[in-house]
Amino acid sequence: MNRRYFKNQGGYVVILNTLIFVAISSFIVYAMAAPLLSGNRAAGEILASKRAFIVAESAAGDILYRMKKGMDVPSHETLELGQASASVSVATEFGGRSVQVNGQYGAAERNLRVSVSESVGVSFHYGLQTGQGGFELYGGALVNGNIYSNGDVIGYGGASVTGSVTVANASSPTANQSNGAVGTPPNSILFGGQLVYNDQKPQDVAQSFTVSTTTPVTSVRLYLRKYADVWMNDITVKITNNVSGRPGNTTLASATLGAAQVTTSYNYLNVPFTSTPTLTPGTTYWLVLDTQNTWNSYYMWAASPGTYANGVAKTGTCCGSSWSSTSPSNLDAYFDIYVGGQTGRISGHQNNRISIGGDAWAHQVSGANVTGTMYCQGSSYTSKNCDTSRPDPVQQPFPVSDGNIEAWKEEALSGTVTSGNVTVGPWPNQHVTLGPGKIEGDLRVTSGGSLTVAGTLWVTGNVTVDGGATVRLASSYGARSGIIVTDGRVVATGGGNFVGNGIPGNYILVITTSTCPTGSCGGNPAITVSGGAGSVILNSQKGTLRLTGGATAKQLTAERIIMDGGTTVNYETGLMDMNFDSGPSGGWSVSEWNEI
Repeated sequence: MNRRYFKNQGGYVVILNTLIFVAISSFIVYAMAAPLLSGNRAAGEILASKRAFIVAESAAGDILYRMKKGMDVPSHETLELGQASASVSVATEFGGRSVQVNGQYGAAERNLRVSVSESVGVSFHYGLQTGQGGFELYGGALVNGNIYSNGDVIGYGGASVTGSVTVANASSPTANQSNGAVGTPPNSILFGGQLVYNDQKPQDVAQSFTVSTTTPVTSVRLYLRKYADVWMNDITVKITNNVSGRPGNTTLASATLGAAQVTTSYNYLNVPFTSTPTLTPGTTYWLVLDTQNTWNSYYMWAASPGTYANGVAKTGTCCGSSWSSTSPSNLDAYFDIYVGGQTGRISGHQNNRISIGGDAWAHQVSGANVTGTMYCQGSSYTSKNCDTSRPDPVQQPFPVSDGNIEAWKEEALSGTVTSGNVTVGPWPNQHVTLGPGKIEGDLRVTSGGSLTVAGTLWVTGNVTVDGGATVRLASSYGARSGIIVTDGRVVATGGGNFVGNGIPGNYILVITTSTCPTGSCGGNPAITVSGGAGSVILNSQKGTLRLTGGATAKQLTAERIIMDGGTTVNYETGLMDMNFDSGPSGGWSVSEWNEI
């Protein structure tokens, strides 16, 4: 009985051990196989993700290639590559485009965002920019923007500029004679006023000098102050001849130093002469400060004893024979005589001043009401004093290079070449589309005709738009701007008008290589515009541009510019980053490429 019981119990043990062995073996096999299966699934998912990314990158690259080549770019598109696909969405943003791509392969997705901006080539930073020929505006002319000129800016007759006006020196003068330094001088020469009846100062003061060159004298610099900040008479600064050791009656150069420019602290004041005399080296001349006596204040010219070897200071009344030694005697005034150079100036009339809404910055400012800061070295008949903290501005290059123009001409040659003159309007040539192309002759749009510019145009002759005709850009330009290049004159009159295609930031650049009025031009400017001109940028970097008769434009650039007759330039900030349809100034650049 007991023996049978143990026998049966031993069978149970064998079965239990077998089950335990199978369970442990199964666990070991699963533990070994699970990572392999998981790794295989992960590898498949990674491969699918890479395929989704590749198709997304391919779709983005295809869109960028189309943009670069100027091809049509759809707002939505789907690209398939085997079992992978990419959905593309292109949106227009300020200054460029945004490309978003969703790449898919099975359940895997990858998303890209590419920001593309218009690259900058030709930039018009000023509403008006001129060369050394300078700029004249009168007759109610208005510039809504800034002016930068490499030559003098002259304005009167209600002329106004809402922005800043900057005039560069063609070349800076150099000091030929100098005496004095910055700081508190050991002595002062008093003149031009009195405090009480028995305290009258000498009316005028003079300093003799010689020069060492025949280079014309262009300006002087004086170290002056006044006793009290009250009204005083202006000072006429003169260079005169020498008669028996005193100033003579022959005035060789003169300029006005406004009393308001002289403060109660010593400052150097630069006084440019309106005429530039050539003096004889080694000959004695006199620098005379001529004014009228005033009450309650007087002028003080810094001086020191015996510090200038080529002259001496005297006091008296200009320009007679009554001159005396200074007190103390043998004083030499602090001054500099500048020769050479061609300094820039902003100039209006003392009773009819140019109005400047921003800053004025030039070597000399006269006849101007300036709202902003007036950076200059000398001034007269202005609304405020010079701020002398800035050096004179320097010459700036024109925005368009000869290389730009040649590239645009090459672009025009990719189209149709027409021999002879082309006239658009009247009927049956009322509506004509041209470009790209070259016209070997004149182009005239007249009698209500309409010319649509579909590509860059190069005209070897003159361009005339009159009789109520219109030149406009084709809609295919989008927000980009177009170009007309001519080697002749440009005349827009009689209601002739240039317009864009209706998209903001879209303009026509009309540029001429003409040097008129020099050459065979009959004295006419390279560009003449009277009447409305619309969304046009006019460029005559080698000649003169005249805007008259109520004409308007977006930007003007020329060697010399004349604005009169109620004309207006309405500068737009987008011109700082202009992009044209062709040539070196157009294009796209990738500003951002991210996975999202």
